Amino acid sequence: MFRSILTSAFRSIVRNKSFSIINLIGLSVSMSLGMLIIIIVKEAYTFDTFHRDQERIFRVNTRAIRAEGGKEPYASAPMPIGRALRDEYTLAEDVVLINDGLQGDATYGNVNVPLHGLMVDQSFLKVFNFQLEKGNQASALTDPASLVLTHEAAEKIFGKEEPLGKTLTLGRYGEFVITGVLKRHPGPTHFDFEALGSSTALPAFEKAGIVDAALDNWNNYYSGYVYFKLKEGKSEGEVLQALAEINKKYYTGLKLETRDKAYEFYLQALPDITPGPELSNQMGNGMPTFLLLFMGSLAAVVLIMSVFNFTNLMIAKSLSRAREIGVRKVVGAQRFQVFLQFVGETILFALIALGFSYIILQFLKSGYLQLPFNEEFPLKLKEDTSLYLTFIGFAVSVGILAGLLPAGYLSAFRPAKVLKDAGNLKVYSKLTLRKILMITQFTFSVMFVVIAIIIYRQIDFMLTADYGINEKNILNVRLQGVEYETMANEMRRLPGVVNVGGVSHQLGTWADQSGDYKRNKDEQPFVIRDFSVDANYVDNLELKFLAGGNFDPGDQGLHEKHIILNESALIPFGFADPLSAIGQPVYADDSLMLEVIGVVKDFHFRPLNSKIGPLALRYNTGELSFLSVKIEPEKKDEVVAGLQGIWKMLDPVHTIDWMMMDDEIDDAYRRAGFNDILAIVGYIAFLSVVLACLGMLGMAMYSTQTRIKEVGVRKVMGASVTEVVVLLSRSFMILIGISIAIGTPISFFLGELFLNELAYKIEITPVLLLTGISIVAGLGLIVICSQTAKAAGLNPVRSLRYE
Repeated sequence: MFRSILTSAFRSIVRNKSFSIINLIGLSVSMSLGMLIIIIVKEAYTFDTFHRDQERIFRVNTRAIRAEGGKEPYASAPMPIGRALRDEYTLAEDVVLINDGLQGDATYGNVNVPLHGLMVDQSFLKVFNFQLEKGNQASALTDPASLVLTHEAAEKIFGKEEPLGKTLTLGRYGEFVITGVLKRHPGPTHFDFEALGSSTALPAFEKAGIVDAALDNWNNYYSGYVYFKLKEGKSEGEVLQALAEINKKYYTGLKLETRDKAYEFYLQALPDITPGPELSNQMGNGMPTFLLLFMGSLAAVVLIMSVFNFTNLMIAKSLSRAREIGVRKVVGAQRFQVFLQFVGETILFALIALGFSYIILQFLKSGYLQLPFNEEFPLKLKEDTSLYLTFIGFAVSVGILAGLLPAGYLSAFRPAKVLKDAGNLKVYSKLTLRKILMITQFTFSVMFVVIAIIIYRQIDFMLTADYGINEKNILNVRLQGVEYETMANEMRRLPGVVNVGGVSHQLGTWADQSGDYKRNKDEQPFVIRDFSVDANYVDNLELKFLAGGNFDPGDQGLHEKHIILNESALIPFGFADPLSAIGQPVYADDSLMLEVIGVVKDFHFRPLNSKIGPLALRYNTGELSFLSVKIEPEKKDEVVAGLQGIWKMLDPVHTIDWMMMDDEIDDAYRRAGFNDILAIVGYIAFLSVVLACLGMLGMAMYSTQTRIKEVGVRKVMGASVTEVVVLLSRSFMILIGISIAIGTPISFFLGELFLNELAYKIEITPVLLLTGISIVAGLGLIVICSQTAKAAGLNPVRSLRYE
């Protein structure tokens, strides 16, 4: 029987070349996208699978309940929570406390490289299956000056030299002795580190102010992570009860951060961390579950559209195989045998398409790996034997899915009827399944095309919007530890430099900070965003003052005493208008009194998906991390060349990091994934239109072939080519019209859902919708008319002799 299926399948493919090519293209393209998602999902679910007893390892997460309402989940937790679990309860086999504050430049001899790491308990190497390649697992992290490197970090710093026992200097932390080198990780992990330091060094680092106080700080849920391994026989419920008791015991009456009302602590199992829910302060770069679902859903839609094509064309061509089915049944074939025959053909067809899909997949992988999206959630997309077996299973599943409906329909033919009068068989009349499938395809096409246009217009709006500042001809340089005044003085000497200022964070991006402020000393503080700047930076931005003026450059180097507010900041401070705020004192950081010397017009200091909020500008040159250089645009190349020379002189170790401010703002959207979303949705829109048009092409070919004699008769009776084209195309035009009627409101609704997540957005206009509709309808009509015009142009004599 298997041989019979193969023979019949190959004959059917060769006999119907046009339909086979259409199906092959559709299945190959859609299956390649499905295969890409399979690789992504497979790799995403391999994170941390190499740890022993992973089902008993949990992380304590924090849910911060805000004073103004709402909750925000964090992957981190106060470190004292872990100590309380370990010392006051007998639920954990081991508790691991982690601090993420270990990072800086590692210096050894002539080597100076950036290094990021974690400060961990000795139990870290016991609970997690990170094995040492060199060193003693039991004592590697007992001494405060000990440091364990990953295999890659050891090679980067020491090359082929033996690292054990060597001493290196790590930034402001001082000297460390290398006590161990880890083997290469057995698999991907959500832990992100190049070095492990001992948490026994934390008290000294906290005392020296090198790291934020975390060991005994019940309010610091940013710097620490708490993991534990549950004892056998103990349950998660018991741990949750213990966390509730700890919360009540230590947080009752405790003064919390200004924006927080309370905290909740809950558990997350190690296998659920990656993929998992999106959390603030997440460690590592594991992919969130919602992204997998999003990409998987898009791939499923494209695959279903391709299956629809196959189903449509198989049913449409059923009449040509009606007598074959009748003969098979007459000679003894049962219905299930005919059913298996056709399902087997579609499986074979899907396996042939698999070969072409794999070729397309290599291009898709290359494109995906180049997306900024993969910088945020890095995957290697490795292939192995198990993956190839999965691909084969996937192809077989697609073949079965595509073949079930046609096989069920075709195997139901009655022998007597098809052998007697196969020409009068009808393939579903009126609103047939084929028409429903075609409408569904074009509906998806309309939706994806319109949504892609909406996303494109929104991104263009954000990139070209007026931020209310001067962002042109400003070159920002990350100082990376270089003294601000020294760098600024050197830059001022360069020809083409107009002004040099400084800022603490990259304005216009998501990088900022916040502080506690209040109008009067005895009031409850509130949190607003703030930037540390100097007077020149305010000049560079050309901020519009509604009252007061800029900082006095003569204050530079003195204690802070002045502050500039934006319009929105007047409300929380309780000022009636900009003028009434000038000269008034406000308090920052609990007790620092600052005088308001200026109020500026609101401007966008964050990307446009964030609403403009209260902002304070503070004159604090000790906090400046970026140099802001206003330049003459025609001398940009000269300034950059001079900048590079100055940088090599002041910091020969670090690579210079500079960018024009307008490019920096645009890059923030790129890093946030807006361009990636557009690329993904745009590609899906392209595929959906191609698949829908291929399906329409196949159906138009079949329809015109079956109506050749009718065309000949109508032309003999005097019908023009135009009338015949309209006649043959009318039913397809109606289907496209129905698709547009269904798809347009759905795409409008989905577009509004996307835009409602943004503070500043475009309006979905009729012109925008018509643009998307025109693209889909225009391509559909071109495909239809290409076949109907061909049939209408045939010589009537040839048409009447057809068949």
